[in-house]
Amino acid sequence: MTVFEKRLKNLLAAMEDAGIGAAVFSPSTDYFYLTGSARQPAQREAALLVSPERTALLLPGFEAENEPELSRRLERIPYSDLEDPAALLSALLPKSGRIAVGSEMRAKFLMALQQAGSRLSWCCADALTGPLRRKKDREEIRLIETAQHMAERALSRLLKEPVAGKSERELASRLMELRLEEGFDSVGSGIAASGPNTALPHHINGDRRVEKGDILMFDIGGLYRGYRADFTRTFAVGAVPEEFDRIYQIVLEAHLAGKRTARPGVPASQVDRAARQVIQEAGFGPFFTHRLGHGIGLDVHEPPFIVNTSPLPLETGSVFSCEPGIYLPGRFGVRIEDLLVLEEGGARSLNTLSKKLQVIPV
Repeated sequence: MTVFEKRLKNLLAAMEDAGIGAAVFSPSTDYFYLTGSARQPAQREAALLVSPERTALLLPGFEAENEPELSRRLERIPYSDLEDPAALLSALLPKSGRIAVGSEMRAKFLMALQQAGSRLSWCCADALTGPLRRKKDREEIRLIETAQHMAERALSRLLKEPVAGKSERELASRLMELRLEEGFDSVGSGIAASGPNTALPHHINGDRRVEKGDILMFDIGGLYRGYRADFTRTFAVGAVPEEFDRIYQIVLEAHLAGKRTARPGVPASQVDRAARQVIQEAGFGPFFTHRLGHGIGLDVHEPPFIVNTSPLPLETGSVFSCEPGIYLPGRFGVRIEDLLVLEEGGARSLNTLSKKLQVIPV
């Protein structure tokens, strides 16, 4: 049994437990997870149908043979431009009962399915796929860890080059080049924030140039064989500004507190609170303005979310970020982010790059 056949079997079991008669997914990360196909959304609809009776791909006819490796596992239902894909798919659904739909399905396509099946009720498939995807297998963890190390190597290479005088956009562009050289399939610009811009957790890279005495923050990742990397490091450039060393150490202690607390069965909220308490007790609680972390895998943000309102117990195989921060408006910000995988004995970092305070020479 292939990994995809096993995932489909697990999905069918979850559907039976939930009383779901069929599930339908458009091209998305769920689609990839269940089929291995990295097909992207396009003008012509495609859909994966999963039911006890059949597992099939509805595809435009002239594209039906584009991924021959899928033929051995999945039935194909090709359609022409003269046919209505929603009507074809509707005819394959149960006449009544509950249908689960992937959250990435276009509203127009979903509405056409709903109109054709008046006796059906509809729900989001996230309740089915979320628990399956939260628990990563060894290969998934290996791919994420490999991607993390590739991103770290790219940043390490950048830091061997002069950064003073470079703009945020120039540094981000160079990091994109380096990550692609390291083997990523695709990368985004990430965050390259300097000076007071580091106080903006999701800063948009601009034309500000790095100067001696600045704080410099990089938050980067990338896509590798379907899986994501994501980490953040914060540096001083040439000299350490006033109070930066203290703030940095508080954030580092918060990061380590979150990591220590993360164990199988511990609620996500407890991990967030453990890190947040360190920052609150140091007097900077109002300046930690986001959740501690998020799950990662096929999506850069996916369950489990490490936030103080989540009662979800963590489980082995979960991979999530631990990224506390303190952001002082108009001055600087500090964020330290690793990806953690939860194992029987606790959380293990998938990063190797040092988290000690580092001053980049000018």
